[in-house]
Amino acid sequence: MGDGVSVITYRNLLDVSPELQERVRGWRNSEHVRNNMLASELITEERHRRWLASLAEHPERQSVRVAFEGDEPFGIITLKDIDRNSSRCDWGMYIGETGFLGRGLARRMLFDLLAWAFEEEMMQRLFTSVLSDNAKAVALYLEYGFHFEGCFEKHIRRDSGELVDVYWLALFADVWREKKEQLLESMTSGGR
Repeated sequence: MGDGVSVITYRNLLDVSPELQERVRGWRNSEHVRNNMLASELITEERHRRWLASLAEHPERQSVRVAFEGDEPFGIITLKDIDRNSSRCDWGMYIGETGFLGRGLARRMLFDLLAWAFEEEMMQRLFTSVLSDNAKAVALYLEYGFHFEGCFEKHIRRDSGELVDVYWLALFADVWREKKEQLLESMTSGGR
């Protein structure tokens, strides 16, 4: 894309080198990513290996794409718990490389993820969970048309002992179609 918008490309996690697959585990284990996950424990090499094997064995359940800016990998988008019968799935994303944080790339990644889910995979409903104290993510999701469906109060215990709520949000394909051009315009005009 022109107009100062970063061009992000994606590759299936199963198609990248073992070194990059291991780097993805490092991203997931980094404090800035783990602290925003419902499951914040460290991922072992063995657990990561089993997860990669499950992606290969059951691509109909989950697909993971590595985000690149130029030749530099920096993050992940994923569709998971895919239910083709009901045309719905959970999703997730994160920026693993700290040098890529704060540059507005999450906005583009979310746009690309929604286009992938609704236009390539023909999903009708996307849902996700987010920790209530992840205010930036909540604001971004609401801007993109997600709506609150529920809250699990005091659901996750932080290492500090604090209990945090978990919000559940969803977006439907018809809302995506209504908002898509506005979101694209906002990205290309530098709006945040």
